[in-house]
Amino acid sequence: MNPANRLAQLSFTAGPAALLGGWVLMRPTEGDLGPGPWWTAGHALWLAGFLMFGVMILAMRALAGPVRGGRRVAVEAVTGVALFGVAANVTQLVIDLYAGLTAVDGEAMRALLAQVKGYPGVEPVVYTPGGQVFFGAVLALAFVLALLRRVTPVSAAVTGGGVVLLGVATFQEGGQGTALAAVGMAVMWLGTLLVGRGSSGGGGLGATTPSKA
Repeated sequence: MNPANRLAQLSFTAGPAALLGGWVLMRPTEGDLGPGPWWTAGHALWLAGFLMFGVMILAMRALAGPVRGGRRVAVEAVTGVALFGVAANVTQLVIDLYAGLTAVDGEAMRALLAQVKGYPGVEPVVYTPGGQVFFGAVLALAFVLALLRRVTPVSAAVTGGGVVLLGVATFQEGGQGTALAAVGMAVMWLGTLLVGRGSSGGGGLGATTPSKA
């Protein structure tokens, strides 16, 4: 296996693992917005994770193989949206890391972030909903691959379950939302790991066959 394929396969594990790992590192902050080692470590790990998510999305596109017609439109559109979501999250994390490394305290950090978000388009494009669209696109891409029989329906369903749990967790408060987010990330991790293995008989990356519209 060449290094590119190894990196692609690793991304299905490394991206979600970094997402969960960054969440764990952020627990000592207890939701406080302020600079410090936990903020820096957690966001640095998230940044690495989303860079790996970018590799994962390209690997999922490779799993689709050479498709034509309407199927190609669907695959390319969802892939494009997912990569946009990756770019938005990477930009957000770079901003957050910069704020955490340069601000002297929480008040200064909040002021800096508010200033950045005040620029036209930054809040909707980089933060919400721009950053959140990534998870929906991963869900959509997994189901497209399942329809193309490139991955198993189970892997798409598990990935979808993780994304749904993460979505529900954003509307929960306190410990219940925190626990649900952790479960969602773990389920999504399992789902993407299964997606990376491809269909039951396909052998994963590099084993796709052409599909006609």
